[in-house]
Amino acid sequence: MSGTRRYFWLLLIFVALVQSAALFKMVYDKDRLLKDGREITMPVKPLDPRDLFRGDYVTLGYDITTLNKTNAPEGRLADVQTGSIAFVTLSPKPDGGWTVKELSTTYPKEVASGDVVLKGRVHNAWGGAGAYDKVLNMRYGIETYFVPEGTGRALESKVRDHKIDAIVAVGGDGTAALKGLIVDGERHVDPPLL
Repeated sequence: MSGTRRYFWLLLIFVALVQSAALFKMVYDKDRLLKDGREITMPVKPLDPRDLFRGDYVTLGYDITTLNKTNAPEGRLADVQTGSIAFVTLSPKPDGGWTVKELSTTYPKEVASGDVVLKGRVHNAWGGAGAYDKVLNMRYGIETYFVPEGTGRALESKVRDHKIDAIVAVGGDGTAALKGLIVDGERHVDPPLL
C-alpha cells in the first residue's frame, strides 16, 4: 500500500472517530441533563399538532416564549437582537408557574436559591430600537414534544384546555430539555433521545 493511500485511510478513520465521539457527547450531555438537571414544571400553550415526517407531536408555547414590556424587565429588551443568546432568570409565582425576573446577554453572576436561569435564543425581535415597544420571541429547546402516533390531537386539546404542564430539566449553565409532560395531574416522562 502506498504512503498516500495509507495516509488517506488513517485520516478517514480519524474523521469517523471524531464524528462518533461528537455524537456520543451530544447524547451523553442530553442524558446527563435529563437525569441531573433541576426539574421545574411550566404551564404550556398549544401551537401545532402534527409533523408529517416524525409522527405526532405537540408544539408547546410558554408564558416566557414572548417577552415584552408587560412580562420582562423593560431596560433589558433593547440589549438583545434576533439570533442572539439571552439568559432569562425566572422566579416562582406563589400560585404556580414562573415570572421573568431578569433578562441578560450573559449568565447572571448571582441567582437566588428559588430562581432558575434558562438559556434561550432570540428567534425574532421586532419593534422600535428602544425597550418600550420591543417584543422578543424566544426559543429554549423545549418547544416540541413527540407523542405516540394518533395521540397528538387529543393531547393538543388538553393543552388548549390548560390541563398540561411541561416537565423541564435545567442544567447549571441554563440549558433546558423537555423531560416529559403532566397531563391531567398524571406524570408522563418519556423523552426522545434527541
